[in-house]
Amino acid sequence: MPPADSPRRRGSRARVRLSADACPSLASGVAFEEGADDRAWIATIHGVPSSRVSRSVADLLSAMNGETALRDLHLRFAASESLEDFLDLAERFRASGLLRGDAILPPGRLTYRPPFTLQIATLRAPALFRRVDHVIVRLPARVVLASVVVLLGGGLVAAIVQARDLLSVLTTPMPLTGLLILIAVLSLATLLHEAAHGLTLARFGGSPRRAGFMLFYLTPAFFVDVTDGWRLPKRSQRVAIALAGPAVHAVIAAVALLAALALPQPETDRAMLLLALSCIAVVIVNLIPFVRFDGYIALMSALDEPNLRGRAIRDASNFLTRFLFGGRRIGRALDTAWSVPFGLASLAAPVVMVVFAVARTAQALAGGGPVLGLLVVALEAVVVLVGVALLAKALRRVLRSGVSRLRFVCVGAVVVASIVTAGALIRVPVTDTLGFSVDGGRVMLLRAGAGAGAGAGADTEAEVPAGAPVVLMSSGIVANVPVGEGTARPLPPTPTTVPLDALFPVTADGVAIPAVVVAEVLVAGKSDGLPPTGQARVELGETDLWQALWARGVMLPLTALQGEREEEEENERPRD
Repeated sequence: MPPADSPRRRGSRARVRLSADACPSLASGVAFEEGADDRAWIATIHGVPSSRVSRSVADLLSAMNGETALRDLHLRFAASESLEDFLDLAERFRASGLLRGDAILPPGRLTYRPPFTLQIATLRAPALFRRVDHVIVRLPARVVLASVVVLLGGGLVAAIVQARDLLSVLTTPMPLTGLLILIAVLSLATLLHEAAHGLTLARFGGSPRRAGFMLFYLTPAFFVDVTDGWRLPKRSQRVAIALAGPAVHAVIAAVALLAALALPQPETDRAMLLLALSCIAVVIVNLIPFVRFDGYIALMSALDEPNLRGRAIRDASNFLTRFLFGGRRIGRALDTAWSVPFGLASLAAPVVMVVFAVARTAQALAGGGPVLGLLVVALEAVVVLVGVALLAKALRRVLRSGVSRLRFVCVGAVVVASIVTAGALIRVPVTDTLGFSVDGGRVMLLRAGAGAGAGAGADTEAEVPAGAPVVLMSSGIVANVPVGEGTARPLPPTPTTVPLDALFPVTADGVAIPAVVVAEVLVAGKSDGLPPTGQARVELGETDLWQALWARGVMLPLTALQGEREEEEENERPRD
């Protein structure tokens, strides 16, 4: 269930920031509907719900008549806040299509939402969900809830019984065929997830306006627009709509766990367990209340606090600004004791999620050759650039809030110097992740490569030092566990072919990929108990944090590319 659609603009162009003397007015088609109580109102554009706002915000917007300056509106409605923050609020109103400016169109069949979301929708969703709702047998809510609770309880018991098998699924490669089937089933589950939001809304008398397919930050997904749920009078109904989607994935996970317990076939059992774990991960991520997922929508609905996350982030930003740079105290946008902690968590959660996703992606693709190495570096570069842009935007906002420029510069210099110094003083281990295969009792370290050219010109002895400690690990689809250890003995680069799971956490019968043997591992103890393939972590010593990040994030992913370039240069040299 995605957040409310942004209105489409016709003839979009660069706009000048609103000044204190500007006299904005409501856009045509904007109206306000009174909610279930006097605390929350619904702002609509051409009859389409745009957002839930407080009574004070509705009064402020209604007072924007094109004749009253924002300076006067600030004194009238928000004198306790800074004028800069009030102007930022007016800019957000304009960006939401609530103020007069560019022509506003309701979302249609094809909608682009900056920066990276493209929606392809059907406008017949209301009729479609009404038909489906009439077909589905209507059961009392208590019966549905009791059935879900029983299924989830059974799934929990099955998970406890199969705890060891679940760990094995996480830490071993996944068959390619099973992975493709899993992706198809998860896509269907996502479709059912979104349909559950719409059907629950329809059951409560609402109307899903649009439904379809979208590219969300380049990731394919389904969506159902259920913003009409803001018109429902009961908080419990809005919470039920938000939780209907995660409930679908939770039920699928429970059924898969019970099926895995009952099925004797190992491959089918493994596929069911991985499906269950994937659905559980979807539920956990969706219930995180610090990002705009279903858990946040449910919390916001339960508390009946419009724009809960945005207001909490605003309070947290004001707290950080006052703590670091001084300035006058500003009244809280969210009048609760946990506003600032919730806002800080809302700022940190997306950062943690992105860093974890990038780190895991880089680890999964490590040793995958020049193309995948470039992909890893490009992904890291995009994340860094976006982070720098967001930080610059936040610092501009701090400067506009009226803090002392001298203190701003001094504090900024101290923070930067502290970060640079800490990065230089903190010592961290440097590692390289390779693949390994067991051949005739010998454990060989591998890099991805295309024939003799891949890595032939690389300085292998420098990459894998003689005597370097090596930790042999399983090649898990989610996690890796140690299975052995030893020391490295460098070898001349030798092209070979290896099974797919020697470099990636995926197995496929009869599929071999090119690789380059770069070293042998002298295993401590016997190698009989090692898996035939897996990942190897080569310990390269210690360095400071900055050099470690550069080596791990840039140099190691590009090692194979450097080797290919040196090989091309070697081939171009004239020979006697």
